[in-house]
Amino acid sequence: MKMFKKSLSIILAVIMAMSCMAVMSFAAEDDATVSLRIEGITECLYYGDVTVASGSTALDVIKTADAADDTLNVTVIYSDWGDYITAINGITAGTYTTMMWDGWSYMVDGVAPNVGVSAYTVSDGEEIVMYYGDPWNTGMQYPIINTDKLSDGIISFTSMDTVYDENFNATVKECPVTDYTLVWGYRGKTVEITPDENGVCKIPYKYLTFGEHTVQIEKYDASNGLPTVLRFAPDFSVSIGFIDAIVAFFKMIFESITSLFSA
Repeated sequence: MKMFKKSLSIILAVIMAMSCMAVMSFAAEDDATVSLRIEGITECLYYGDVTVASGSTALDVIKTADAADDTLNVTVIYSDWGDYITAINGITAGTYTTMMWDGWSYMVDGVAPNVGVSAYTVSDGEEIVMYYGDPWNTGMQYPIINTDKLSDGIISFTSMDTVYDENFNATVKECPVTDYTLVWGYRGKTVEITPDENGVCKIPYKYLTFGEHTVQIEKYDASNGLPTVLRFAPDFSVSIGFIDAIVAFFKMIFESITSLFSA
């Protein structure tokens, strides 16, 4: 009888343990892990993965990151019309314009949701970008890189922009990004490159080395300093293959010889 009770106790203990594991597994499956990036005026303020409970909002994600990271300081206004962010790390909405057009906006997977940050329910695997700018007045471009001619050192960017005709009819149009600064990373170093009038950058062959190269784009409004192009993530990069790197090296040698004889 004692052996039976002991065996029964062991079986019950195993069942309870398995039940706890199942509950923990079920709870973990209910969580949502999203990528969060917060872009300030001149730099990225936060970039990492954040895990929240199922049903959480984009604002919950940002508040969770704020609670876990001492370098973040997020100010939220709570109202009957919805909660919204007024400042992050001292960068307050309306810094540049008295009409307060400039402020904190957000995108999810490259698209601006039609609800506020406190009303958007996140899903596992989504990418949230919170950024400071003035997309409705000064304008904001969301660049797409073109590397079709990277082997020749040529990079350009376009953006799908909403434009309006004389009757205020909106049309989405692919537009070039111009007047920006390209920050090109190579072998642990960076160099700034200015594009031509069409927004095309020509990267010198000596910077086209084999491997991964970080790419960053920056553009600010000349009148007030507002960012007008959304920066890429800090780890955004493009790759140059071994053959292309070798070709770039010989092109660099050829250019040097040509310029020497032209002098």
